[in-house]
Amino acid sequence: MPDSGQRHRGFRFTIRAKLLLLSIAILSVPYIGYEYMRELERYLRTNLEESLIDAARAIAGPMHDNYQLFPYLQSEPDKTLFIHNLDMPIQIDGYTDDWVNYLDWLDAYQIESTGTTADQDSSLSYSLILGQRDQYLYALLQVNDETIIYHQPGSEETINSDYVELLLGDNYQVQDRFYFSPSAPGRFNPFQIEVVNYEWEEQEYIRYVTNITAEWQPAGKGYNLEMAIPLYMIRERLGFIVGDTDVKSGKIREKAGTAGADTETRPGRLLRPSQQIVSLIQRLDSTPGRRIWVLDSQGQVLASSGGLKRDITTHPLNIFYKMLLPSVTERFHDDLAGASRLHGKEVQGALDGQTGSRWRMSPDGKAVIVSAAAPVWIGDHVRGAVVVEETTNNIQMLQRNALVSLVNQTLLVFLLITLMLLIFATRLSVRLRRLSAEAENAIDTHGRVKGGITMSNAGDEIGDLSRNYADMLERLRQYNLYLESLAGRLSHELRTPMAVVQSSLENLHADLSGKDSVYLDRAQEGLQRLHLLVTRLSEAARLEQALQSATTESLDPGQLLEQAVAGYRQAYPATSFDLQLPDGEMAMAISPDLFMQMLDKIVANAVDFSVPGKPVVIILEEMATAVKVDVINYGSRLPAEMEEQLFNSMVSVRDGKTQAEPHLGLGLYIARLIAEFHGGEIQAHNINGGVCFSIVLQRKPA
Repeated sequence: MPDSGQRHRGFRFTIRAKLLLLSIAILSVPYIGYEYMRELERYLRTNLEESLIDAARAIAGPMHDNYQLFPYLQSEPDKTLFIHNLDMPIQIDGYTDDWVNYLDWLDAYQIESTGTTADQDSSLSYSLILGQRDQYLYALLQVNDETIIYHQPGSEETINSDYVELLLGDNYQVQDRFYFSPSAPGRFNPFQIEVVNYEWEEQEYIRYVTNITAEWQPAGKGYNLEMAIPLYMIRERLGFIVGDTDVKSGKIREKAGTAGADTETRPGRLLRPSQQIVSLIQRLDSTPGRRIWVLDSQGQVLASSGGLKRDITTHPLNIFYKMLLPSVTERFHDDLAGASRLHGKEVQGALDGQTGSRWRMSPDGKAVIVSAAAPVWIGDHVRGAVVVEETTNNIQMLQRNALVSLVNQTLLVFLLITLMLLIFATRLSVRLRRLSAEAENAIDTHGRVKGGITMSNAGDEIGDLSRNYADMLERLRQYNLYLESLAGRLSHELRTPMAVVQSSLENLHADLSGKDSVYLDRAQEGLQRLHLLVTRLSEAARLEQALQSATTESLDPGQLLEQAVAGYRQAYPATSFDLQLPDGEMAMAISPDLFMQMLDKIVANAVDFSVPGKPVVIILEEMATAVKVDVINYGSRLPAEMEEQLFNSMVSVRDGKTQAEPHLGLGLYIARLIAEFHGGEIQAHNINGGVCFSIVLQRKPA
């Protein structure tokens, strides 16, 4: 029968493993925190949107009915040119190096061919940007023209090359025209054309001006024209006309201006940032990372303040956090930086009189921008709009920092709790293992109490269990002691009544007739059987007491077996014996009387169960640290369930109806006690055709 340890050699779901598994449930806390952060993000996004709408309304409030800030009411879109504020000085050299930060502000113009020449396939386009710094208005034109024709001095035509015309005027008329047509790349001065009417003809004269600086440089498939114009020359309107001259005829093939066909008579209106509006919105709101626009009724920028980018302190995050939330960066492309006109549903809604908001992604997908727009009313008309923009990067940083803090603290708590649970589970496991080991070692394989269980002073369930086990084991020990002493008590108590019965039967034997003597003989036979039982009970009780004071001496077990087998052949003449001994002599500590008594019990049992004609085989085998004696008899086999119980007290497999004399199952029990006294063990197992009793005795010096 396998022991409890053998039954649990596989996977065991111990208390420590259960507690460890239970502690893993704490990992759900970061997930709950993550879901909480997502809900918090939705709340912050809604709050941000409402905050921007409130800010747009608050900034638009002081602008209502302020005619000075919004002097124009346009029913139709008017051609305008927006003047940017330049943060860096511009060097007039015909190159775009100084304009790198402003090239995104270029306004593109496409001019289609007029069809006045034979070359019908060409087209002309250019980009323009205007910027103001100190006391100058700077302009950069990037013209696409595959064939550049420079001015030819001495020609009959006043303009016989590619050129750019600058027109300056007020709201009523064009007052000045300046022509940029150099004879070679580099620095040059523009000129004006003066018309003098004589009586006989009209004459044109060229007058060069020196207060405007210009530089013409070829670039790519065209040329760059860079100029600086003093601000005192600038009025309400300004325009440019780019002309392309035909190579063959020398005539102007294409020309078009910034205000279309009306450029020569009504150039576009100049739109400059209003410092009054800038000062106003800076006083009302200067939140970092927030940009404010003020637009006119056509969505053109009148003023702007602030920027979307802000300094955000970032902390290095490991890959775990990067998987949870996208990275936050201020290096995103701001497509509206420096814009001169804004579009979008929120702008259009504000110009229609409705406050609205819009969420959009930056062109590179690295930032989410929220914008809110509110109308500005002048009387009953919408004269402009206030647009407030901000990115969600601050929300994401707050969310990330909160999540990192939550996860870090949760993981720390989780580790501490796991460590505490592991220590607690280990302590429980150690206590249970100790209790299990004490319980397992307290009772041997034959059911005898040989140890004890230490009572625990702990007030928990394991402490109660150990105390209950100790109390139960003590009661079991007392009961076993009672059972072990029962044989001696019975033999002692039965001898006196048996002696009385024996004497009474002897006295009756003389007075009974022959017919009644049969019953008397049966009574005496039964009394003899009782005497035999009492004798064997006494023998077992005396043996247990004798083992406590028995001594051993160094003997050769082979010699003892030879002497014993010689006696068995005389005691059991009907049974043959086969003794097999190893070569040579051996010595070990043996109590000869006890050894012979043990062997007598085993051989007597083997003889009883042997079939006629089959020998009882006794084999002595020398092992490294032990001696093994096998006693084999051929006959009936042991029941499988009795192999482990055969050597217990009061256990017998004999048929009580056929046995000639009583057997209490004490013979093999006595043999086991003697084997254990010699530090060995005894086992019985079935073999092919019979049963083998194996006695293994440890070789110890006497």
